[in-house]
Amino acid sequence: MKILILSDTHGEISAAERIIRWEKPDQVIHLGDCIRDAEDLERPFPYLPICKVPGNNDWFTDCPKEKTVRFGDTNVFLCHGHTTGVKGGPHLQITRALQTGATVSLFGHTHTPYLEEESGVLLINPGSITYKGTYALLWIIPGEKPKAEIKYDR
Repeated sequence: MKILILSDTHGEISAAERIIRWEKPDQVIHLGDCIRDAEDLERPFPYLPICKVPGNNDWFTDCPKEKTVRFGDTNVFLCHGHTTGVKGGPHLQITRALQTGATVSLFGHTHTPYLEEESGVLLINPGSITYKGTYALLWIIPGEKPKAEIKYDR
């Protein structure tokens, strides 16, 4: 399974639309700021599952700020990052992932791409396609360890 990870589109989805057409993912995950952008992406790509969480600028939504989703045998923890204080480091992000049994943890908020494995958790921040021209791809293949890559649109 090829998963496209986006965050911090902030009202601009033209690059996201182009990346979806180029990468042809099986799933899209949008990590907030603006959650409305994830909803807008559902219109041109009605066949594509889009999972989303709100960011610190998404005030009027009842969508959970944190969630754990399962792809095959892999649990993936999602949040924007403001609830786990990622600007101060990934420590609480790792803790929350481990509490949910996740081996992959996705966050945004900083607009800066990040890809590291710590304490058995693969941490991925795609950065911002709008501000930094970055996104991430995550591959989950049964029987294999999840793999990820930060990609540049520019």
